Parts: sequence; structure tokens; C-alpha cells
Amino acid sequence: MNWGILAFVIIYEVLTVLVVGAIIARKNKQASEEGNFAFAGNGLPTAQVGVTLALTMLGSAHIWGTCENAASMGAIAVWFGIGCTVMMIVITQITGPWVRKIGTATIPDLFGKLFGSKMRILTACVMGPLVFGCLCLETQCVAVTFVACTGWPYMVGAIVGGAFGIFYVLLAGMKEVSWLNMINAVFMYGALIVALIAMFVCLPGNGWADVEQNINAMGNGWMLDIFGNKDLIISFAIPTIFCTSMFQGVSQMGLQTCIAAKDVKSVKKSIWLAGPVNGLFCIIPALLGIAALALGYLSQAGSAMFMTPAMLLEVLPHWVVALICASFLGALLSTFAMTSLCPATIFAYDLYGGLYKPEASEKEKTRVMRIMIVIVGILAIALSSFQPAVVTTINWIFTWGVPMFVMLVIGLCWKRNTKAAVITYIVSWIANVIWVTCGLMDKLEMTNFHQVYLCTIISVALGLILTAVLPGSKPGYFRLSKEEREAC
Repeated sequence: MNWGILAFVIIYEVLTVLVVGAIIARKNKQASEEGNFAFAGNGLPTAQVGVTLALTMLGSAHIWGTCENAASMGAIAVWFGIGCTVMMIVITQITGPWVRKIGTATIPDLFGKLFGSKMRILTACVMGPLVFGCLCLETQCVAVTFVACTGWPYMVGAIVGGAFGIFYVLLAGMKEVSWLNMINAVFMYGALIVALIAMFVCLPGNGWADVEQNINAMGNGWMLDIFGNKDLIISFAIPTIFCTSMFQGVSQMGLQTCIAAKDVKSVKKSIWLAGPVNGLFCIIPALLGIAALALGYLSQAGSAMFMTPAMLLEVLPHWVVALICASFLGALLSTFAMTSLCPATIFAYDLYGGLYKPEASEKEKTRVMRIMIVIVGILAIALSSFQPAVVTTINWIFTWGVPMFVMLVIGLCWKRNTKAAVITYIVSWIANVIWVTCGLMDKLEMTNFHQVYLCTIISVALGLILTAVLPGSKPGYFRLSKEEREAC
């Protein structure tokens, strides 16, 4: 048991999560603003929008997921960060300004404005579980972080980390998340700079020269190239850009921060923080993963997920490991918080408030959200032991957002047809499930044809054709007059 590391991590998280949460909760109670919990009173300035976007979507796939990926694909694992930079451009320059300008509370509510109440419920019932799937993966990596810094059993790490994740958002909601992210962003990059310097100093033997030599000796010299090989560019790098941009460009997880922004200008200007803070992060986990692979920690740890933590504990001074674990945990808890807040928001606003009790007050919705945050957090902890490879699963989950993104663009900019949207949704989702779970990629010898390619082709073709030919199409939302938009 590494008591010094554990003490530092626990003290840091208690001081940030509980103290900041309590202060903001008290201010919220005094202000009594509607929408304070879920949307921070729609008052987040540019800096908080940018950092909150960056950290709430900097989680399992960026951190231990990229380390894990490096075991099989090397430096090209960095492309997850490149994909997320493109994703930030889509969110802050396209879909984020759209939702902030329209003034919707949730993304299912936006689809309800475009395609009717049934589409609102359908979107809510699918988007909530998809974000919950991301929450389960975050819990897995929170547990791995505690295992790395304490030596605890996996489930103990999941329980303790999950408790911190719940409190990260439970006390004060979106404002708490945004202020904690401001603190954690500064601490995280400071810790990573220290960690990178320590890796150059503390690696055994000839350091990075031995890493390069060992990788080449394995016959995997291509792993040191950020472009990897042609197969990985086609099957991983490009699909990652599509998956992240299309899902987060339309998901509650990606857009709740934009909804909480002070204005459209705050959303657009946030790219200068959100892009670099989120996208550049993957470089260091990829380097750590390659070093762990080259120095034999994959066989020592028994799995790609645990090889990097094993190396860090053995190679680096414990005070550096404490910094790394605290900074990684801060980023993971931020994403844990957002992936628990978003399903809770959808449930409170679209199902409880939209379907069960339309007259529900903001106070009632906040109470429902707090209950749901605890419920989904506990469920994620219970399921965290049964997760597959992080980045592979993330990209499969993200592919479910492809038809939503396509129909959002069609419905806003061209025409709105409910039947076309429903059919496009269902056909694309079925194709995604069958293509992956039935092994069609292998049977058809199309292993590089990622499911996002298939679902994009289906969604664009069906969305355009069905919207054009099916009766009952209405003009796109942006083609309506101001009075017609207000009537939606």
C-alpha cells in the first residue's frame, strides 16, 4: 500500500471536490436562480466554457485508454486526441452555437422541436443510455487510477472513485463542474509536464533510446510513427474523427456546456481553450504506453490496461506518481460528473418533466436529477468490472450518434420529416449492431471498414432520400420565420 500517494490523492480530491462544491452550493442557494443546477444559470463565460468542454470530454479514452491502445498500435493512438480537436471545432463553431441560439434545454428537446414529441422521447431513451455507457468506461478508468496509486483491489478503487465522481457534480451541478475544471486543468498540465521530465530522467538504461531500440527489435518500428500504417489510418484514425465529431456534436454530453454558456460568442471563442487543452493531452499517455510496452510491462502486468500504471509505480518517484494520479483522477472525475449529469438531465427534463409531469418546477427537476446522478453512479460502479477495451467501445458507442447528427443537420437546414428520421435512426442502429456483433467485417474480409463508414453512408443516403420522397415534410427550422420557430 502506497500510503503517501494515497494520502496526497485523497486530500487533493477532498479539498477540491467537497470544498468547492459546498461553496458553490451555498451561493446557488442564495441566488435561487432557475436552471442553476443543470445549466449554471446559462451564465458560463468563455474561459469556463472552454475548460469545461475540454475536461468533461477528456476522460477514459484519453488517459488509460490511449495507454492501452499504444500496446497494439503505438504512436497512432495519438489520433484520438486529433479526432477530439476536430470534435471541438464542430461543437464550438457549428452545433454548439446552434443549440445556444435556439435556446433548447436538452438535445432530445431540440429533436422534439424539429420532428415532434415522439422523436423527443425516442432520442431521450437512446441518448441517455449511450452517455451512461461512457460513464461505465469512466468508472473503469477511475478504478484503474486508484489501483495504480494505492494497490487496492479493483472494486475498492471503483467504489471510492465513484463516490468522488458523484460528489463532483452532486452538490452544485454545472457550476461546480466548471469551477473544478478550472482548478484541475491548471494542476493537470503542471503535473504532466513534471511527469514528462521525470520520464526522461528516470527511465532505466539508456531511457528513450532503449525504448526505440526495443520497439524496433520487436519488428514494430512503425509503432514509433504517428501515421502508423495504412490499415490503422483507415480502421482507426479516420473513423475516430468521424465518431467523436458526430456523436459529441449532437450529444447532451457534448452540448450541455454550450447550453450553459452566457451567449453564442462565448461558445465560439471557447475553441482556443477547448481544442488545445483536450487535443494535446493524448501525446503524453501515448508516450507512456509505448515506453511501458517497450520495457516489458505488458507481460509483467498481465494486461494492456495495467501495464502503464505498473511502469509508473516501479520507475518514477512516488511524489511524481502522486501528481500523475491526482491529475488523471481530476480529469476522469470531470468526465464522470458530466456523464452522470447528462442522463440525469435528460431524465428530469425530457421524461419526468416532458412526459410524466410537464408542470414540474425547476426545484423538482433538480431533486430528480440529484437522485438520478446517485443511481447512475452506483450502477456504473457495479458494471465497471465488465468493460471491454476503452477506445474500441467508445467508438462503437459514438457511432450510434451518426444518424442523429445527420438528421439534425437535415432538419435544421433543409427539411423535417419525422418518418424519415425514425427510419434512418433505426436502420443505422441495426446496421451498427449487426456489423460489429455478428462479425460481418471478418466474414466479408472488410476488417478495415469501420462501422462508422457504414452508418454514415446509410444515414446520409436514407436521410436525404426519405426526406425528399416521403409525404409530410416541413421546411427546415432555419428556413422558418421567427414566429414559426417560436411555435415549434
